[in-house]
Amino acid sequence: MPLSRSLSVSSLNGLPQWDDEQLPVGDLLFFEISWEVTNKVGGIYTVIQTKAKITADEWGDNYFMIGPYYEQNVRTQVEICDPPDPVIAKAIDTLQANGCQVYFGRWLIEGSPFVILFDIGSAAWNLDRWKGEFWEACSVAIPFHDREANDALIFGSLTAWFLKELHPLSRQITLIYNNYIETVTLWQSEP
Repeated sequence: MPLSRSLSVSSLNGLPQWDDEQLPVGDLLFFEISWEVTNKVGGIYTVIQTKAKITADEWGDNYFMIGPYYEQNVRTQVEICDPPDPVIAKAIDTLQANGCQVYFGRWLIEGSPFVILFDIGSAAWNLDRWKGEFWEACSVAIPFHDREANDALIFGSLTAWFLKELHPLSRQITLIYNNYIETVTLWQSEP
């Protein structure tokens, strides 16, 4: 198979300046996806926690962080509440109607960003199917006993499912992935 190339730039010179006043924040939904939302594992936790206030101030109620649900973290770091956006609520309801536990709230850090947390254990019954789909799409096998890889696949698949539920209902969506573990959602993206 021949290699392909994509456009690469080393400078933003020549591109039009972005006027901050033109950013249509009200028409966009902004999702930051990270394994470390409310879940301190490494340095990404500090990065997202540090920038949360500025991002929440800029994006307001259109800024959401997506991460895994861990009961002990939610008890001490999250205030559960209802989603302010009916589109988000409908997507969450759809996943819950299909047996997946999804929690929505505010992360109790500076900026109090909204968080959407997926309970990986509640969706583990899909693991074999998602592994099969992952193999068909990417020819990558995940060992049976590799818990980290299995959890990443479940989390990524839940995130992709949630985003697909949003797609026909919502405005434009912007996504940020903070490290490799979340990018499992990309293989399920529509071409």
